[in-house]
Amino acid sequence: MFLFVFAGTSVLLAQTRVITGTVTSAVEGEGALPGVTVQVKGTTIGAITDLNGRYSVTAPATATTLIFSYVGMETLEVEIGSRTVVDVQLESTLVGLNEVVVTAFGIKR
Repeated sequence: MFLFVFAGTSVLLAQTRVITGTVTSAVEGEGALPGVTVQVKGTTIGAITDLNGRYSVTAPATATTLIFSYVGMETLEVEIGSRTVVDVQLESTLVGLNEVVVTAFGIKR
Protein backbone atom coordinates (compact mmCIF):
# COMPACT_ATOMS: atom_id res chain seq x y z
CA MET A 1 0.00 0.00 0.00
CA PHE A 2 2.85 2.40 0.92
CA LEU A 3 4.59 1.69 -2.39
CA PHE A 4 1.39 2.45 -4.33
CA VAL A 5 0.93 5.81 -2.55
CA PHE A 6 4.61 6.72 -3.00
CA ALA A 7 4.57 5.83 -6.72
CA GLY A 8 1.37 7.85 -7.29
CA THR A 9 2.75 10.89 -5.49
CA SER A 10 6.03 10.85 -7.40
CA VAL A 11 4.18 10.72 -10.74
CA LEU A 12 2.09 13.75 -9.77
CA LEU A 13 5.14 15.72 -8.62
CA ALA A 14 7.17 14.87 -11.72
CA GLN A 15 4.74 16.33 -14.28
CA THR A 16 6.55 18.52 -16.75
CA ARG A 17 5.95 20.03 -20.15
CA VAL A 18 8.30 20.99 -22.95
CA ILE A 19 8.07 24.59 -24.12
CA THR A 20 9.70 25.56 -27.40
CA GLY A 21 9.92 28.71 -29.46
CA THR A 22 12.03 31.21 -31.34
CA VAL A 23 13.52 34.49 -30.16
CA THR A 24 14.00 37.26 -32.71
CA SER A 25 14.96 40.92 -32.65
CA ALA A 26 12.23 43.52 -32.96
CA VAL A 27 14.60 45.56 -35.14
CA GLU A 28 13.72 44.91 -38.77
CA GLY A 29 16.31 42.87 -40.63
CA GLU A 30 18.18 41.53 -37.59
CA GLY A 31 16.29 38.22 -37.40
CA ALA A 32 17.00 35.40 -34.94
CA LEU A 33 19.01 35.97 -31.76
CA PRO A 34 21.47 33.22 -30.76
CA GLY A 35 22.60 33.04 -27.13
CA VAL A 36 19.46 34.42 -25.47
CA THR A 37 18.93 33.09 -21.93
CA VAL A 38 15.48 31.59 -21.37
CA GLN A 39 14.62 30.86 -17.73
CA VAL A 40 11.53 29.52 -15.98
CA LYS A 41 10.68 32.20 -13.41
CA GLY A 42 11.23 31.13 -9.81
CA THR A 43 13.42 28.14 -10.74
CA THR A 44 16.94 27.38 -11.91
CA ILE A 45 15.58 25.70 -15.05
CA GLY A 46 16.63 27.37 -18.27
CA ALA A 47 18.05 27.12 -21.76
CA ILE A 48 19.98 29.17 -24.31
CA THR A 49 18.84 29.79 -27.88
CA ASP A 50 20.75 28.11 -30.71
CA LEU A 51 22.16 29.79 -33.85
CA ASN A 52 18.64 30.03 -35.31
CA GLY A 53 17.17 31.61 -32.16
CA ARG A 54 15.30 28.41 -31.21
CA TYR A 55 15.05 27.05 -27.67
CA SER A 56 13.48 24.14 -25.83
CA VAL A 57 13.00 24.06 -22.07
CA THR A 58 11.43 21.36 -19.89
CA ALA A 59 9.36 23.24 -17.31
CA PRO A 60 7.27 22.04 -14.38
CA ALA A 61 3.55 21.86 -15.14
CA THR A 62 3.05 24.62 -12.56
CA ALA A 63 5.36 27.09 -14.38
CA THR A 64 3.61 30.33 -15.32
CA THR A 65 6.28 32.68 -16.71
CA LEU A 66 9.40 32.58 -18.90
CA ILE A 67 12.13 35.25 -18.63
CA PHE A 68 14.12 36.14 -21.76
CA SER A 69 17.36 38.11 -21.35
CA TYR A 70 20.14 39.11 -23.74
CA VAL A 71 22.95 41.67 -23.64
CA GLY A 72 21.83 44.89 -25.31
CA MET A 73 18.16 43.92 -25.22
CA GLU A 74 15.33 44.58 -22.76
CA THR A 75 14.59 41.67 -20.41
CA LEU A 76 11.14 40.28 -21.18
CA GLU A 77 8.79 38.23 -18.97
CA VAL A 78 6.11 36.27 -20.85
CA GLU A 79 3.13 34.41 -19.39
CA ILE A 80 3.08 30.79 -20.58
CA GLY A 81 -0.57 29.94 -19.95
CA SER A 82 -1.46 26.66 -21.63
CA ARG A 83 0.88 27.23 -24.60
CA THR A 84 3.72 24.89 -25.53
CA VAL A 85 5.14 27.23 -28.21
CA VAL A 86 6.20 30.71 -27.09
CA ASP A 87 7.80 32.94 -29.76
CA VAL A 88 9.04 36.38 -28.69
CA GLN A 89 10.69 39.52 -30.05
CA LEU A 90 13.18 41.44 -27.92
CA GLU A 91 13.53 45.22 -28.07
CA SER A 92 16.93 46.95 -28.13
CA THR A 93 18.12 48.78 -25.04
CA LEU A 94 19.12 52.36 -25.76
CA VAL A 95 22.33 53.34 -24.03
CA GLY A 96 23.26 57.00 -23.77
CA LEU A 97 26.81 58.04 -24.58
CA ASN A 98 27.34 59.36 -21.03
CA GLU A 99 26.65 55.83 -19.71
CA VAL A 100 29.53 54.22 -21.61
CA VAL A 101 33.02 54.00 -20.12
CA VAL A 102 35.92 53.38 -22.48
CA THR A 103 39.17 52.12 -21.05
CA ALA A 104 42.29 51.79 -23.20
CA PHE A 105 45.63 50.19 -22.49
CA GLY A 106 48.70 50.62 -24.60
CA ILE A 107 52.47 50.75 -24.76
CA LYS A 108 54.39 53.79 -25.94
CA ARG A 109 58.12 53.71 -26.69
